[in-house]
Amino acid sequence: MSVPMKHILVLEPDRTFALRLTHALSRIGDFNVSMVDSLKDACLQLVQNDQDLAFVPVAEGAKIVRSLRAVQPDLRIILVMPSGDEEIPVTYSGNVQGVLIKSLVDVELETLVENVWQRPMVQTGQIDSPVTQDAIRSLDIATLIATLQEAHLGRLLQTIVFARGSKLLAYWGELNESEAAAVALHVGESWQENALPSRLQFIHLPARAGDLLLFSHQVTDDFLVTIVALPEAPLTEVRQQARRMAKKLTAVVEGRILAHTGLLGNGLGMGVRPSFVIVWRPLEPLPRQLHIPLRRAMSRLAMANACVLTHVQVQADLIQLVVTVPPGRDAGWAAYLFKNGSEQTIHQEFKAEGSLWETGFYATESAEPLTEAELNLFLDSSSETAESS
Repeated sequence: MSVPMKHILVLEPDRTFALRLTHALSRIGDFNVSMVDSLKDACLQLVQNDQDLAFVPVAEGAKIVRSLRAVQPDLRIILVMPSGDEEIPVTYSGNVQGVLIKSLVDVELETLVENVWQRPMVQTGQIDSPVTQDAIRSLDIATLIATLQEAHLGRLLQTIVFARGSKLLAYWGELNESEAAAVALHVGESWQENALPSRLQFIHLPARAGDLLLFSHQVTDDFLVTIVALPEAPLTEVRQQARRMAKKLTAVVEGRILAHTGLLGNGLGMGVRPSFVIVWRPLEPLPRQLHIPLRRAMSRLAMANACVLTHVQVQADLIQLVVTVPPGRDAGWAAYLFKNGSEQTIHQEFKAEGSLWETGFYATESAEPLTEAELNLFLDSSSETAESS
């Protein structure tokens, strides 16, 4: 297929059909397909990684569509129908980009996916929104993290979470990334029911004893900031922190301020943030089950180290990243960070041993990925690298 679609989510409780659909997708394109059998798991998948397209089963009231779009508003959705004899519920009108009949999966899938990708994705209220989609995409993660660091955290006020709807954008504090994502999902899922600019909730995270207090405040539109605190924290202090940070984050979202932080290099404040294309090879062809864990590991490394990943390509025979790094950092620093960090993650998650990557890497300063011809030259080249890690 010619569509630039890479990540597809299949939400399907019927595992037999889910496997059939996944197999059919593998025949028409090189997609990273994630299979889940519940709405909760689908939302968590979107929190961790944006998807280009989702297949969802027909359900009364279109709750699935509303919930998924609350996490990722620009998600394209194909509705899966049991047969062609059933009518599509009116609640789906205008809310999905295509319909797939299960019995026709082997016949219509390729044409359907291509048509869905080419069809413009129009979001309700997008034109009138004061914060444009381009502005959202260009949010600098380093600036967000630097702003969150200005929150006065401690034993009682433990973490600050910034999200768009249910999707985690940045966090700072004691919680780890998966816990911060769970907080963002918990707050975002029920926010539309809240008519006030603030909300107090509680959450229980599996690895932690007792409930945690969540005080969330609207930043602008569907951006939310949440203070995660112990239940005994003074509510007045929690509220003041949330409102103070909401004002700062509003200015960041609207592009009115830039943060100054030691995260952005060598203590010189804001400066030029260079972008690099970095490519390296595995020692052995990467099995498909490692592709998604590697992408997630690199996303976590980027967020934790004030980098912005604009392109991630994980294939059996190569890894390609386009990454914007803090001022004062170079391609060697970024290559070491992502090569070694991702390898450590795979070792921990899969109990693997030994080196995952070949020695060295290729890097050049650019904001665009290498073309297919350039990648072929890299793969065919007899020299190990253009630079040494």
